[in-house]
Amino acid sequence: MKTRVTVALSVVSILAVALAYGQGQGTMGRLDVPFEFRVGKKAMPAGKYEFVKQPGTESHLLLRNVETTKSMFVPVVERIAAMTSSGNHKARLVFDTVGDQKFLSEFWPANNDDGFLVGVTKGEEKHLVLAEK
Repeated sequence: MKTRVTVALSVVSILAVALAYGQGQGTMGRLDVPFEFRVGKKAMPAGKYEFVKQPGTESHLLLRNVETTKSMFVPVVERIAAMTSSGNHKARLVFDTVGDQKFLSEFWPANNDDGFLVGVTKGEEKHLVLAEK
C-alpha cells in the first residue's frame, strides 16, 4: 500500500512540474518578415518567425525561423509599457531602418500591453512596424 501511495505521489509531482513548465514556455507571436533584417550584428533572412518565452527568464527571448527551425536567443534590453491599454491586439515587430538595413528593435506580444526592447541602433533611423496577420 505504501508503495502505491509513493508511486501515485511521484506521478502527480511529475505531472505538476510538466504542467508548470508548459505554462511558462510558449509562442508569443508568429510574424512573416518579408525582408532581410539584423538582430544586433547577425543577418536574418526573410521568412516566418516566432518569439518563444523561455521559462524562468526575462533576460532573453528565443527567435525561431518557422521554416528552417533555426533559432537564436535575443537579449531583452528592457520591458516597455504601452502608453494606452488595449489588451486586444496581434503581435507586432518594430524595425529601425538605418540606410538600407533594417534592425529588429521591439517585439510586442499578442494581447499583452507590455513589449520588449530588443535592439538599439545608433544614428538617424525610421521605424517600420509589422503586425501579425
